[in-house]
Amino acid sequence: MRLFDFHCDTPFAMETRGQALTENDCHVSLKKAEVYESYGQVMAIWSQKSLSSEEAWERFFVIRDDLISKLPEEKAAICTTCAQYRAALAKGKSPFFLAVEDARLLCGRYERLETLYRCGVRFLTPVWRDESCIGGAFNTEAGLTDFGRDAVRGALALGMVIDLSHASDIMMEEILAMAREAGRPVVATHSNSRAVCNHKRNLTDGVARAIAETGGVFGINMVPFHLSEDSVADARSVCRHILHFLSLGLEDAVCFGCDLDGMDVTPEGIRNVGDILTIADALRAHGVSETVIEKIFFKNADRFLQRVF
Repeated sequence: MRLFDFHCDTPFAMETRGQALTENDCHVSLKKAEVYESYGQVMAIWSQKSLSSEEAWERFFVIRDDLISKLPEEKAAICTTCAQYRAALAKGKSPFFLAVEDARLLCGRYERLETLYRCGVRFLTPVWRDESCIGGAFNTEAGLTDFGRDAVRGALALGMVIDLSHASDIMMEEILAMAREAGRPVVATHSNSRAVCNHKRNLTDGVARAIAETGGVFGINMVPFHLSEDSVADARSVCRHILHFLSLGLEDAVCFGCDLDGMDVTPEGIRNVGDILTIADALRAHGVSETVIEKIFFKNADRFLQRVF
């Protein structure tokens, strides 16, 4: 089984704990991922909420540099293009893409987008929580600010992929419209189904369909209170979200974006990235075919990455 996951917060966890990528006590390590034939990951660098936006900008470079310094050259590679992604897979390396989670670190300075792009960032999550220079997150009713619109258009023009996870409903609709106009796909790297668990961080059926229509994908996350309204979750809870999206005919858009190292409590039986493999057995028990399981674990992500980058 191969796995590509669209969201983890492991760079932040490794840097703050002073730990390595190869082996650590985080949810994600190369050692834990050895259960997979191949493993790839979008590595997100979070704009820590306790920091000012300017401090978050400075911390981005500290965490990025720490991650790069800990990459074993023979086992993993930071990728920015399809060619690099293919080369990493061909050499048996884990391909990693960089993301910024919460673009408030731009601090209203448009030129910082190009700096992030030059530093390898290919996925941009505009907001995380509350309101910022970009606009409003899921816990607000605010859309994009004027600067936020400029930033999203600029990111799309550079070739970054915009991530709808954490955005308000209004912002999601605005970004989807801008992406259609630009002819670019959007993603929700770590968002579940609102029809299954009524949380504002989750996707409505309409937004999930709209993401797929742009050529984008969305990743199922493992956050218990995004999986179940009583926050009690296990592999069966994850399956309920996947099965709902499959019932909508979205088998070519469903992926994983587990949000590992971004939560304190994981679903029962899912301790780390290696345990995501157990979800395949749960899906088989529900009659999901091997072809569709392989799409969810790897092929949908692989097709997206090769088409977009």
